[in-house]
Amino acid sequence: MSNVRNITVPWVPLDEFDWSFARSGPLPWNLTVWSIIAVFTALPIWTTVELTFWVFYTFERWSGAYFYSVLGTTWGVTIHAVGFVLKFCVPEVNWVLSTVLSEIGWVAEVCGFSLVLWSRLHLVIPGHTKLLRYVLAMIIIDEFLIGVPTIVFQFLVSGPATHDKYVPHMEIMERVQIMWFSVQETIISGIYVWGTMQMLKLSLNTKARTTLAFLIIVQVLVVLADVLVTVLDYLQYYTLKAVLHSFVYAFKLQVEFVVLNEFKQMAKGGMTGGNGSLGIGSAGFSIFNNNNVALDMPKTGGGSTAHNNSGVTVVGSAQGSPSSRATGSDTSRAQDGHAAQEPDALELQYLGRYGRAM
Repeated sequence: MSNVRNITVPWVPLDEFDWSFARSGPLPWNLTVWSIIAVFTALPIWTTVELTFWVFYTFERWSGAYFYSVLGTTWGVTIHAVGFVLKFCVPEVNWVLSTVLSEIGWVAEVCGFSLVLWSRLHLVIPGHTKLLRYVLAMIIIDEFLIGVPTIVFQFLVSGPATHDKYVPHMEIMERVQIMWFSVQETIISGIYVWGTMQMLKLSLNTKARTTLAFLIIVQVLVVLADVLVTVLDYLQYYTLKAVLHSFVYAFKLQVEFVVLNEFKQMAKGGMTGGNGSLGIGSAGFSIFNNNNVALDMPKTGGGSTAHNNSGVTVVGSAQGSPSSRATGSDTSRAQDGHAAQEPDALELQYLGRYGRAM
């Protein structure tokens, strides 16, 4: 017992606890506050472990923008949580190290999740290539315009020597960045909902319509999660917001797998209740395709398996569709041996260009 030391920790009642940027130094003791930190740090870390296994199990190919953005955001959740625990609860840790960890995790969460949302937009708007490029440009530009200044001010506030001087500036920057990135995710989610609504109008399959409506509700939940974090930030509950931030993004990633699984099921069952996947015997997606590509999968001797280049395998039907028989140019290209070098019909019609591995 010679190594046991008595440490005096200041206790602060919950109604007097300072959650804002103005507080500096070690986190005061309050059982409720420390319990909240423990719970909402443990949950994201466990979610990272769980989702990592699910990512490698679910994705047939470990490549593509969707795969890497999901995996990067998953680990960003844990890195961000660990950084803030060290910063708040372990004063012996160098403040530079804890800040570096928390900011790396923050970038992986915020920018990474926006890339997650972007990398599956082509599933609902495959013909809108320019719109997809604009969204990607918005994500990159916003990260430089808003993300970089936020990181700089976060380091200035975290340093004991510069904390008091830059707290007023950081309070403004924090509110700007939380609102900015929330609006960014809302815009991407809004485009996704709009594209899903267009699909909903075209679907004659009751199950597909139910699935599409469910996907819209799920996307609304993602937006509401952003509202929670934004409200806490504007009410100056910064410490609470920082702790909940990782949990919120872990929740969003769990929701993302719901979306992924629903898309896989819808791809197998079809939109019109016809004879195959979304690209087989379905006239719906032809409206979104400006390239007039045939609406069938490449034929094989049995049930065919097509990779969508986002890492997920979609099972198609072995039967051909009327459109495949009517499109002689596509058939002749396949017979000439050029089909292996060109995107298949499922990529062009259902996934679009941005489904290809990056």
